[in-house]
Amino acid sequence: MREPRKTGVARLRLAGDAEGLARIAEHGDDLSAAQATALLADIGGQYARDVLLRCVERHDARLRVEEYDDKRLAPLLEAVRGLGRLGEQRAVPLLCRLLDGGTKELRYLSYRLEVAVLQALVDLGAPEGTKLLLDRLAREPESTHVRLMSEVKDPEAVMPLLAVLWNVLPGYAVEAVQALGSFRDARTAPALLYLADSTTPSPRLRRAALRALTELPGAPWATSRRYRDVSHKLRTLLHDSDGETALLAAALLTRTEDGRQTLAAVLRYPHGGHGRSVRQSYPSETACIAVCNVVRDNPGVFREAGLTRELTRLLAGTAPRTVRRAAAAALGALGGKAAVNFLVSGLADERIADAVAEAIARLPELPTQRLLALLAEAGDSDPAERRGAAVTLGIMRCADAAPQLLAALDPAGRTSLRAAAVDALGTLRHGPAAEPLGSLARDESEPRSLQARAVRALGLIAAPESLPVLLAATHSPSEAVRMRAAEALGHFPVGEAVTRLGAMAGEESTDIARAAIESLGRVGHPAIATLSALVGRAGEWPMPMQRALATALAGCPGSEAITALGRLADQPFAEDIRYIAARALGDRRDRECVAPLIRYLDTIQYYGKGIALHGLAQIPTEEAVERVIAHFEDQLPSTHSDYREAARAALTVIAASDVQ
Repeated sequence: MREPRKTGVARLRLAGDAEGLARIAEHGDDLSAAQATALLADIGGQYARDVLLRCVERHDARLRVEEYDDKRLAPLLEAVRGLGRLGEQRAVPLLCRLLDGGTKELRYLSYRLEVAVLQALVDLGAPEGTKLLLDRLAREPESTHVRLMSEVKDPEAVMPLLAVLWNVLPGYAVEAVQALGSFRDARTAPALLYLADSTTPSPRLRRAALRALTELPGAPWATSRRYRDVSHKLRTLLHDSDGETALLAAALLTRTEDGRQTLAAVLRYPHGGHGRSVRQSYPSETACIAVCNVVRDNPGVFREAGLTRELTRLLAGTAPRTVRRAAAAALGALGGKAAVNFLVSGLADERIADAVAEAIARLPELPTQRLLALLAEAGDSDPAERRGAAVTLGIMRCADAAPQLLAALDPAGRTSLRAAAVDALGTLRHGPAAEPLGSLARDESEPRSLQARAVRALGLIAAPESLPVLLAATHSPSEAVRMRAAEALGHFPVGEAVTRLGAMAGEESTDIARAAIESLGRVGHPAIATLSALVGRAGEWPMPMQRALATALAGCPGSEAITALGRLADQPFAEDIRYIAARALGDRRDRECVAPLIRYLDTIQYYGKGIALHGLAQIPTEEAVERVIAHFEDQLPSTHSDYREAARAALTVIAASDVQ
């Protein structure tokens, strides 16, 4: 970086010297004056407000006889922004005057001044700012004008905004809908409903309009005759092929009695007018799924609607699997004896058994004894039901099921049942299961998928005697088994596991290598030497592996981790990786992080400078403070606004601390 300008404004800010900053703001060169003005606004107080008002008056007078360049405009822009941040209502007429057309032509700079003034007026909640914004929207709208409109909170702006809305379409349609929605005003409902039309070619616009409608208080179309076609429109959107659109429409229909009847009809007549189970006759899978999801999320609203029969029919019928899974979740939310009976019987269908198990596990009253009885049955009992019971008991974390789950590991049993028992025992962290699971994992005659599940369960149980089994599994010819072994070893913070994981980080399979690195991160401090050594060869790795390494090191304490993170924060690593490392260094607030953060700050472009400045600002060393000061004072008018704000915010952090 070039030699910084030593304007001294930053030290005045840290000392809280408002008068010193005011002198520079009023008599310094353009850049120093701009910096002093911004920092004066950060100090705040009546004195600062008065100085900023005088600054705007002085520049306003000059603008009417002189033509400014970007450097001369900078102090005025900072004064305008500062008055907005401070909420100074006396500034309103002065700010409006800056846009009255009486100033000299600023060419491309006039837009910057306009945006700053409009932002300040919006921050002040001034009606004049709303009127100016509406005027811009009515003439030549820009995305910035629409964005600022979404920050206006004056309810009186709703109707005028609706009047100019069509001038913003289609260029900024989604942004305009978001601005309308930000008011949370029922008067916007007609326009939002119109824009949510199913024939609109933009799915984003439909979703934005529906999302804004869901955020309105109540249902403003519930009783008015003017909205008698709303249910029809929402019903059409309910059958939209986009799942989010259908779900939003279903949520809106939930608000009214007529809408709830519409939703119930979808479940009662899922085949439309056919009246029979024809796969193609489902008007829309998304409609059925959306209705089931709103029933699941609002069981109290639908409990009196008597939908249990419809949901059980859907669950037991020939609907697509996705619909049946959603029906199971809705049935579980509604609860009741009939729901429990149908859900338990649904465990026999392996296509939906996992969804049914999840639904049963969420029931208010769990049918534990019934599930235990199902799992205990043998002989002529349905293996699929036993498998479903094992899955459910595992999700429920039912410790009483452990003996029966161990019995279900019998090699003579059905593979699907054994797999469910393995998973459940792992979820239960059942220590006595380590030995039989270890035997299963070592048995090369077993299916590879079952071995992989056993290895995963052993990792969850984390019994010390399982370590040799897991180490052996890392050499399996099956990639699935090696993957699970890499994940499982992360639960064993011992040298043998760390050494093997370090070797697995060099596997050709990116997925296995990444799993090994993530496990080293879970091990933490005992793995820091291995993780640090990996940095040297990480430059050639794919991005997912580099990201995993940076994340793993971020979770490790100590100086060695700081050194390794500092190397990742340096070139030639990609900006994304360097950012993760720098953020981790800043979060530590450790003096050892100062040097790597400074190197990062000096070599990174605008993206990421803020995180480095914030990190340095929180470290109590003179070197860190001096570097923040230097970077603030080295700014130019052309400096990216995000960087300017980050540098100013870092000084605010230092000023609020004892580090000066």
